[in-house]
Amino acid sequence: MAVAVPQALILTCPRCHLPRRFVAIDGATSYRCSACEWYYTLSPVAPTGTASGALAAGGTAITVASGGASFTAGMLVLYDTGQLTEVLTVTATGSATSIPVSAAVRGHLTGATFGQLAINPTYAGDVILPAAPYGF
Repeated sequence: MAVAVPQALILTCPRCHLPRRFVAIDGATSYRCSACEWYYTLSPVAPTGTASGALAAGGTAITVASGGASFTAGMLVLYDTGQLTEVLTVTATGSATSIPVSAAVRGHLTGATFGQLAINPTYAGDVILPAAPYGF
């Protein structure tokens, strides 16, 4: 029997200011930094788009009707902001109708929304981020 493993990403923590492992809390957009242990919510910001074709598991290109060139190499994209959310990395500047990305872990249907990745504190009281203590 296979055991589910929580998704983990390497992202730059807004509090630690260093690349850290972020562990999925809800399997979608809630994550926790493994160093400072603060909770963050991932969300899409401009540029945004909607896929005009399906993206299969292992697929490496997002098909769009237009606007693909707005996404540039190295940009992190929050893909499919519904139940199957995942973070993809743009591997090269896109064309008008295609955005090359790292291989998708999950399959996604056409019409999936996406946008550049934003990382924000989950709790309102965490908006002002104090400096992380030494040793992180």
